[in-house]
Amino acid sequence: CSFHLLYLSFVGAIVFICQLSSGNWDHPLRPFFSIFVMIWSFVVMVTWRRRSNFLAYQWGTLDYQEEEIARPEFKGTEYRVCPITNTYVMYYPPWKRWLKMCVSIPLTVGFTIVTLLGILILYGNRDVMLAQYFATGHSYHISVSMDVIGQTAPILAVELNKEHLRDPDFWIIIIGFPTALGLILPLLNFCLRKVSLWLNELENHRTEAEYRTHFIIKVFAFRFVCYFAALYYYSFIGVGTTDPQATEHGIVRVASTLFTYITIAHWWNICINVFFPLLLYRWRIYRDRLRLKKELRKLEKAELELTPSLENCLSAEKRLEKKKQLLNKRLLLEH
Repeated sequence: CSFHLLYLSFVGAIVFICQLSSGNWDHPLRPFFSIFVMIWSFVVMVTWRRRSNFLAYQWGTLDYQEEEIARPEFKGTEYRVCPITNTYVMYYPPWKRWLKMCVSIPLTVGFTIVTLLGILILYGNRDVMLAQYFATGHSYHISVSMDVIGQTAPILAVELNKEHLRDPDFWIIIIGFPTALGLILPLLNFCLRKVSLWLNELENHRTEAEYRTHFIIKVFAFRFVCYFAALYYYSFIGVGTTDPQATEHGIVRVASTLFTYITIAHWWNICINVFFPLLLYRWRIYRDRLRLKKELRKLEKAELELTPSLENCLSAEKRLEKKKQLLNKRLLLEH
């Protein structure tokens, strides 16, 4: 599949060069490039299916079906005889699971809708602020109202030139909003992942396949809606007209958003999923070492207090028991 990306990159580079040479982002080659991408996707899927079947036949796993067993976390209410294996298995009523899903589904959908509205308001503010910037030269007023969504009139007023490309304020508006969104979305995705795991445990799925399927549905719905919101916004809401100039400016904003997502947002996502857990692990090790040193100091102090003068005050049994306690504690701390 990685080799197939070379064909797509080569054709995409040609289209991009044509856009730069003509100075028109809405180039006539774009529809043909879209058709090529659809055909390329179909070819990649067919090729990968053929390759996977070949590897499965070579490894002797063709038509292999793993026998599903109950998850260790699965809790049944009673034991019933399985009609297939004729053995007693734990049984959990489906209506109880559906009752719990009536809680998890609204939570997931509501979380996704609220996040989507926030994203649309952010894009609307960027378009309005950008239009006001071109009209007055400076404008940084942010509105949290939903009225900014789909305001197409300010978008048509945008006129881009080389002076604007050299202005830092222009890039703050163009890149700043997607950057803020790219930093927030991974955090929201991380929170939703934790909530989805908790909801999956609440739903009490029997097999690992059912558990993974419902978890993927919860997470994928949020990722698909939020990360592709820019494409749908500037395709159906943000432009809202067939004017070539408006379409071209929409393409520029989508391109800047996608560029931010695959750079800053991607790096930030790596930091959250890789470096943040590593930093947390290092902190826990450091904290445990400090706690161990503190316990060792207490143990050494207790051993020093067990002086011959104190031993004479204790009976032989108590003195022996005290030494055993200190010895056992030292063995536990050192090992």
